[in-house]
Amino acid sequence: KKSDKPLYGNDRFEGYCIDLLRELSTILGFSYEIRLVEDGKYGAQEDASGQWNGMVRELIDHKADLAVAPLAITYVREKVIDFSKPFMTLGISILYRKPNGTNPGVFSFLNPLSPDIWMYILLAYLGVSCVLFVIASPYEWYNPHPCNPDSDVVENNFTLLNSFWFGVGALMQQGSELMPKALSTRIVGGIWWFFTLIIISSYTANLAAFLTVERMESPID
Repeated sequence: KKSDKPLYGNDRFEGYCIDLLRELSTILGFSYEIRLVEDGKYGAQEDASGQWNGMVRELIDHKADLAVAPLAITYVREKVIDFSKPFMTLGISILYRKPNGTNPGVFSFLNPLSPDIWMYILLAYLGVSCVLFVIASPYEWYNPHPCNPDSDVVENNFTLLNSFWFGVGALMQQGSELMPKALSTRIVGGIWWFFTLIIISSYTANLAAFLTVERMESPID
């Protein structure tokens, strides 16, 4: 404590800890005498001897009844002395360089699903399109002029290319102008629609999760 006059005893000290000690003595009704420890240390355990020094040592040796200081509460200290409730809490922070964001690649939209899944989807698409073309060949013929029932002209829209186009439209959830009319082609088309619904729903959910995890990634484990 700075003063123009010489100070003695407890008047030599000031600060938050001193004010706290003074308030405690008023509430609990005890007297005290403040003195500094001889080595001027807070208290740490020496590696060689395992003995404590500083204020912790004086508390262990009963040379002091209590210690008033911004003393950090640690596990090893709590094994030998008792602490009051802390009056100051300090957060520990770590600074690190912000990582540079990586630009998404051209084919990053394929990341939500594994390469095996994409391969299976491609094989399923090719297989269903070919099956649809085969079963549509004998059953998808129709009269393009329904107003003329005597017309000998019949058409089949499910050519090989149109069968592939039907599969792409269903996979992209866009549909197509082709609609199966026979029972067999409708069954195959319905199965393919259900399959694409599951695939698109899974892809959308995985894409959202993939983008969220990419934003939440931390360089510190």
